[in-house]
This record gives sequence, structure tokens and C-alpha cells, in this order.
Amino acid sequence: MKKIVFTFAVLFFYVFANAQENSLLWKISGNGLKKDSYLFGTLHMACGEDFRIPEKVKTALGTTDALAVEVDVTDPKNAALLQSKIAPKPTFFDNLSAEKKKAIDSALIANEIPPAIFDQVSPTVAISLLAIKGFDCPSMQDIKMMEHELKNLPEAKNKPIAELESATFQIDLLDSLFSAEDLYSYLTSAMDTKTVTKNLVKAYFSENLDEIEKITMNTAFLSGPKQEKLLDTRNRAWILKMPSMMNEKSYVFAVGAAHLIGNHGVIQLLKGKGYTVTAVSK
Repeated sequence: MKKIVFTFAVLFFYVFANAQENSLLWKISGNGLKKDSYLFGTLHMACGEDFRIPEKVKTALGTTDALAVEVDVTDPKNAALLQSKIAPKPTFFDNLSAEKKKAIDSALIANEIPPAIFDQVSPTVAISLLAIKGFDCPSMQDIKMMEHELKNLPEAKNKPIAELESATFQIDLLDSLFSAEDLYSYLTSAMDTKTVTKNLVKAYFSENLDEIEKITMNTAFLSGPKQEKLLDTRNRAWILKMPSMMNEKSYVFAVGAAHLIGNHGVIQLLKGKGYTVTAVSK
């Protein structure tokens, strides 16, 4: 369940734009803050052989009071909530033509996912399994989840874990965004998901945000309004919470790297609030 939930956000990487300085870690200072906080752009999961947490992130965790994530799905109460959200949606394909449904079934089979999965779990869970396949890890046991690994670092031991949004909100949002037509577009595009994901993982762990931007601009499959709902609207909601949080404690805010970039990204929104936000190179 935890691995499925974390992969929902992997899809976020295919929908953002605008180049940025090449760093995944940003220091937040000024505007009356007594202690610096940090913003860390994450890739929510990766294969074990690729996965690593930069030393500078560990250092930031060691100097701050708390860790904040989008949703803490390792929290037992969230696991119970998520379990209630994975029921199948019998009407998901109702407005899709038989021809398109057949194409989806063929693509799923090619990815070694039985089409009957939509009779067993929600569309969001099924789509997340496709995201897992894109990483092409040797096994499910080989998958590393960034938020889980951050939480288990010695530097984060015994520190509070805050959430920027609820698990229920995140799942409901994703359920509302991905339609059968979106799934058809995703599965029948010329995009080689495994190659794209491999290049994306390489760009991420190289902290090459310019390359991430190029990859994702060429692989977006959600409409503009849906992209805004997925990223910009949530960014604005987080910015309403972050100032009061930082006034009480210093944080490392770990959110999907897609949320950092662009004029409506968290970096620019923080600057607009009067904070000094600077890239951390080491």
C-alpha cells in the first residue's frame, strides 16, 4: 500500500515546466525567521541501485527541528484511510469507446498488468502500478521510497513529522484528475515510459532541473487546467501553511520536485512572501 501511494506522485513529474537553478535543496531565510528552514524537491521513489539521499539534505535535517512531507503514509491512521479509498469504480470506462477500451486492455497486457485490475482496485491504484512498471526495478522489494527513507535517517530520529495535506485529500484529488481518456492518451502515446523514467531518474539524482524540465515538457499528458489543479493550487495552499509553521519550528519541507519549479512553484511563491530562497550546492 505505501509503495502504491508514493507512486501516485510520480505522475506529477510529467506535468511541470520552467527551468531553475540546478539544486534539489533550497534554504529559506529572512522575513523574520529566527532559524533557517529548507525546501527539498523529492522523487518519491526509485530503484535501490539508483536511490540516494544527498549529504546536504542529511545536514539540513540535522540542523532543523522537524520534517514536513506532503502526506505521511507511514502513519497508521493514514494507512487505514487509504485502504478505504482503493475500491474499484465500475463506471470509469462508461464514456469510452469500445475501440479505445480495447487499446487500453492491450497496453495493460503488454505491461504485464491484467485489465481486470480495474474490477479489483481504484483507477488511481491501477495507474500507480503503471508508474511502478516504468521504473523497471528488479522487484517490488527493491523499491526505495524517499519520504520513508528520510524519516528513518538518524538526523530525523525523534523529530516531529508534519503534513502539508491530508491523505484523503490527495487520493480524492488524483481520483478526480485521471479520466479514462487520460489513461488512453497515456498508454497509446509514442512515449517509451521506461526510457523516459530512466532519463528522469538520472536527471533527478544529477540535480539537473533543466533536464528534468525538458523531459517533462515533452511527456505531459494532462490538460492545462488539470495540471494547475495538480500543482499550482496545492502550492498556493501549502504557502498559506508554511509561514506559521516556520515561525514555530525550523523544517525541511520535502515535496515532489515538480512543486518547486516555475512562476507558480513553491520557490517563487516563498520569494513573493518576502523570504530569501537560495540554492544549496553542498
